[in-house]
Formats: sequence, structure tokens, C-alpha cells
Amino acid sequence: MSSRSLAQAASLIAAIMAPSGAQAQDTPAIGISAPMSGYFAILGEQVETGARAALGDGGDVTLQVFDDECSTEGGARTADAMIAAKVSIAIGFPCIESFDAAMPKLAEAKIPVILLGVQAEGITEEREKNGWKLLRLAPRNSDEADAIAGYLATAWRSVNFGIIDDGTLYGRQLAEAVRFALENDNLKPVFTDTYRPQLQNQISLVRRLRKAGAAYVFIGGDAFDAAIIGKDAKAVDVPLTLAGGSALIAPPTDGTLADGTVLAALPDWLDREPARDLAKKLEKNPVAGDGYVVPAHAAVEIALTGMAGRDDSGHVAIEPLIGKTFGTALGPVRFDENGDLTRNLYEVFTVRDGRLEPVDSDSNTGAIR
Repeated sequence: MSSRSLAQAASLIAAIMAPSGAQAQDTPAIGISAPMSGYFAILGEQVETGARAALGDGGDVTLQVFDDECSTEGGARTADAMIAAKVSIAIGFPCIESFDAAMPKLAEAKIPVILLGVQAEGITEEREKNGWKLLRLAPRNSDEADAIAGYLATAWRSVNFGIIDDGTLYGRQLAEAVRFALENDNLKPVFTDTYRPQLQNQISLVRRLRKAGAAYVFIGGDAFDAAIIGKDAKAVDVPLTLAGGSALIAPPTDGTLADGTVLAALPDWLDREPARDLAKKLEKNPVAGDGYVVPAHAAVEIALTGMAGRDDSGHVAIEPLIGKTFGTALGPVRFDENGDLTRNLYEVFTVRDGRLEPVDSDSNTGAIR
């Protein structure tokens, strides 16, 4: 066979094997952006696991996974790759660095995003100002404080309480937000202070709390300090009931929280009824224990619903998804006009024998507003 004949045969084989433009366009894709390499690769594994479990056999929809590396450069590359791949909708971006770099490019290309992980309040303002097609399937920074303050406003209404923080950005902001919320409800602390964190002894702080009459204390800090404060209070016979945020959840090496400690945290969704079938499917998967598995599953469930409303360019129309209630592995989900959840995902728990138990509170109903 001549070289010309060989070339013609190769061209014919390539034409047969390659999908046509129409075929490619007829198979819409959901783009997954997450760190698939490096230090944060476990987050990417969780996102991909949840997304693929939601897609199942996939039908006429495919998933395309992009490694955003949790970095600015990775986010920019991911956006370019998604645009080139003509994905219909994107989900993921657990890290703000990659999201900040990718979102302007995706918005210009009219690719909507269901965001996981980024809790910064300013995201909503950017969405309104820049016309971003964005839904946030993640709590806002203020939701943690709102959840615990809503509980304490009732539970601590008739007690003397203090509010302390460790001076870190997280601790200070959380403590200030809780104090502000309680004071708006006519509840004022009898003691406020910034303590020195990571000390092996906090007895002087405990004694100052006792002198002020604060038998209940909100801690804007982490589990290590909460465990030390609780241990020292018991050692000097000072009854203290502690409360805090999600930073009080930590490995046993950071210390043991005293029974009765109250905190706001995100639940283990796989223990909840909407996700129990998913939990059974993933029970042998080592990355399915927590993190982004269930939120990513819910994001794909929502994205698949939106696929029915694709426009002529193949993109998902975001407007029909606003105000609609979705039944997902996270439970009922609805987005407000800003693209934020109408439901606070944070719940309030109490410590019993080293384990977290949900408290009986209206804040734990999981209701959407």
C-alpha cells in the first residue's frame, strides 16, 4: 500500500473513532474542580467520590475532573480547561485561592458554579456586583456564630457567663460575633478577656472567671485550650460549663473536652437519614468518612436537575434553581436570591463520654427558611 493510501486509511479510522461535534455537544459535562494532588488531595478525593456516586451510571451526562491544586495558578488553569471542554456547569472549589482565580473566567464564559467550602461573606457581594452565576452549597462564616448564639440565647438566659478568645483571627471573630448576637438579645457577659493560648496551665484564668461569677464560658479558641481550661477548673473545684465553635473538635491528642461542653459544628452527614443509602454504598471507601463527600453528592444532584434547563450554548440556567427546594443527600436545600443557602448547615452538639450528641434545639431542625 502506498504512503498516500496509508494516510487515507488512517484518516478514515480516525474519523470513525472520533466523536462528531454534534455527538460531543449532545453529551453535557459537569466539571469538578478540586485539589487532586499535593497536600490537599484528600479533599479532591472526597469531592470526586461524592460526585461520581451521585452520577451513578451517568446516562447522557459525564463528569470531567480538574486539579485546581488549592492554588491561584491551579484555579486559573482549571477555569481555562473547563471553558475549553465546554462544561455545562462546574461544582467544587473547596479552596478560596483557586475559586478567586477561576470565578471571573467562568463567569465571562457563562459557566455557572455550585461552590463547596468557601465561606467568606464577601462572595455574595461579588456575585451581585459582577453578575456571577453562583450558588453556594456551603455555610457562610457567620452561620457558625449564628447557630451557637441562637442556642445560648435560650440556654444561658438566666446564668452568668463569660466570653473569652485566644487572640487568633478565627477565635476573636467568633467570640465577637457571639457576644454581639447575645447582647442584641439583652444578654451581656460578666467577664470578657483574651487569653494566652497553648499553655499547659490556665488556672489563673479559671480563678478570674470564678471571681467574676462566670460559671458558663464561651471560648473562641481550639480544643487544646478548652480541654486545659476544663481540666484546671475541675482541679481547683470551679464548676464551669464551656461552649465554643467547630474548632473544639479535634483528635484525642489535643485533650478531652469535659462532658456538657456545647459546640456548633457541621454534622456527619453520612449518619443522617438522607445519606444513609449513600453511606452503605461507600462503607468500604476510606475517604467517605467525612468532609466533602455528601456535599459534592448534593451538588451533582442539583446540577443534574439544572441540566434540563440548558440554554442554546449548552450551559445550565441558574435562575430556575433560585428559590427551588431540592431533596438531596444533605436533606432539603434551597438557595435565596443571593445564591446562599436558606438553611444553616451548622448544628449544636453537646459532649457526652467524648462523643458529640445533638442537643434538643430548634437550631437543629434542619429547616429551610
